[in-house]
Amino acid sequence: MSTNIGLVRNKVFGQNYSGKILVTTHLSEKNSWNVSGNKIESTPGIQPSEIPRDHSLAIVGVGPKGLYCLERLLAEVNAHPLRRPLQIHLFNRSTYFGASPIYDPDQPEYILVNVSVGEIDLWTATDPPIVAGRGLSFVDWYQETVQLDSPLTGDEYLSRAVVGRYLMDGFRRLLSSLPPGVSVSCHVGDVVDIRAQQRSYQVKFAAEGGPTEEIRSDKILLATGHSQSVPSVTEQHYQAFAGRHRGVSFIPFVYPVVKRMGAIPAGARVAMHGVGLTLIDAVLELTEGRGGRFERSADMSLSYTASGREPLSIIPFCRSGLPMAPKANDLPPLMRPLTFFTQAAVAELRSKRAGEKLDLERDLWPLFELEMELHYYRVVMGASEARSELEACGSDGKAMRQFIDSYLEAHPSQARFDYRQALDPAGDRRFNNGKEFTSFVERYMEQEIARARMGQGGCGVKAATDIWYEVRKELGSVLKFGGLTPESHRKLIEYYFPRFKRIVFGPPTINIEKLLALVRGGLLDFSVARNPHVLCNESDGCFELRCDEIPNAVMRAEILVDARYPSSNILWDASPLYRNLQRRGIVRAFENRSLNPEVSGYCPGAIDMTEGSNFVVDGEGVGNEDISVIGIPTEGNLIGNKTIARGDYPGAWAAEVVRQLGCRDQALEEARL
Repeated sequence: MSTNIGLVRNKVFGQNYSGKILVTTHLSEKNSWNVSGNKIESTPGIQPSEIPRDHSLAIVGVGPKGLYCLERLLAEVNAHPLRRPLQIHLFNRSTYFGASPIYDPDQPEYILVNVSVGEIDLWTATDPPIVAGRGLSFVDWYQETVQLDSPLTGDEYLSRAVVGRYLMDGFRRLLSSLPPGVSVSCHVGDVVDIRAQQRSYQVKFAAEGGPTEEIRSDKILLATGHSQSVPSVTEQHYQAFAGRHRGVSFIPFVYPVVKRMGAIPAGARVAMHGVGLTLIDAVLELTEGRGGRFERSADMSLSYTASGREPLSIIPFCRSGLPMAPKANDLPPLMRPLTFFTQAAVAELRSKRAGEKLDLERDLWPLFELEMELHYYRVVMGASEARSELEACGSDGKAMRQFIDSYLEAHPSQARFDYRQALDPAGDRRFNNGKEFTSFVERYMEQEIARARMGQGGCGVKAATDIWYEVRKELGSVLKFGGLTPESHRKLIEYYFPRFKRIVFGPPTINIEKLLALVRGGLLDFSVARNPHVLCNESDGCFELRCDEIPNAVMRAEILVDARYPSSNILWDASPLYRNLQRRGIVRAFENRSLNPEVSGYCPGAIDMTEGSNFVVDGEGVGNEDISVIGIPTEGNLIGNKTIARGDYPGAWAAEVVRQLGCRDQALEEARL
């Protein structure tokens, strides 16, 4: 079936357009897609319109990262007009353009964002100016459109659904101000393949339940976001086991949370692998989402009143057995200046190690330890003269530590800071049974809630460990494109990142309070949470969890849920698009190669690309300036992609694309002459 294209006119938004919006449906020749309200909806009667065949560009995935790139692209075209029309094709898996599945506007309101809303602003770019003009920050937008009476401070953590509506509103605002000569087509479904054809590409697109189409594009941006991985051997084993036993299920992915958790019957025993942010979403859907109520008691703690439709028990487990620590209530809106882990210090290390790659633990980790100690003792010393003397040491780490030693000698009741205790407070401690470990987890959550309320200004541990926000950014400049030794790279990605993620990038305090209420209510059980074996008990027809570290800690469950977000790994990506791109040799996995040919390299799972421009690198090692990549597929080589933060790349990408298209215009004009 041919692509059905409709011309969307002013009536869609009730505004005038400087450009036209071509919207495609792939459903039937009687329908086309209209952008209206919060969705792109099917409406009859709009006649097909011809696609411009001049410049053509595709953005695959229009979540926040794709949206930022679209905004910068329109700004660049407006500032540097092209001689030929530009057709932009936007491909998204849902009709919610601008909002990725993370910010699905249909998800429950109790599923919260993991950043304070004061950090969310679509309109921070200024050069070149935004085509639609400076829009509202999330806080201002929320005040004007959702909550008119009580003002926000910006420190709140609101629902991901409402953030999704803000992103979609921003998308519609962009479409209302297209530069002259620019057209936009919105395609709902999956891009399953990209193949070269002469001097352009054919983007193979499949609408859900509809035909497969091919759409021409000269330039392509891959902003595909999270993707699921090919099932592992273990997952296949769990699925096969569940298929042999009635009432037993393995759920390999939590999202969409309402649908996936809705399949779990009331009264079931549910084991969940992962005790992070995804677990919280799943647990809240099985409790609050089923009519249970959290209520604030007189002592300000939360209690839970069950609806009767919950599972019998929810049994979380992971490597550490511990939930995430909640965020400090006073996270600074701006990055804090570093004293030891600075660009200058890193440059000096690189100069000393000329011709070598840096080693994480030998070269860089000592700088991070100094940063943590400085921020810890700043809080501990308060507004005293001792703090002034501490800060007077400046970037002299040796002098700072000597002063700290003398301070601790004078204050013997003050414990010496040890970040390893924050990473794993259980350490080598032995527990006699599962009940004892659950009590330990309960006390741990109480402690971390108290620390979060004290914040960085009142809790030395929070101040110290939260400096990871700033250090990670500087560390990322070393990590990318193989700046660390392969083994260091592996240890950072597989050891340090997950541990600091647990204590630094946790949820708002309210979510840990809810988990604590469920533990106290007996619904959430941590008895076997600390790194158990998961066995398939064929005789009893259930999953069995056994914890070697806790004697006699055994629990059984009919339902096993993988409550983790899969790590990005291009080698194991289950999507047809990346499988086909690898098969065609258009993309390949990034490998951090050792300078010593006898030492193995490390593949963190990221797609390979050129430095700075993010052009994909093909199977022969050649960069392709027609296809770029942003966001999750680059994670592991670049870091910090899993947030709503904007970053510098959208502007750099848009400027380069428009420059190249301008060169193409000039070449075509010269050819005519």
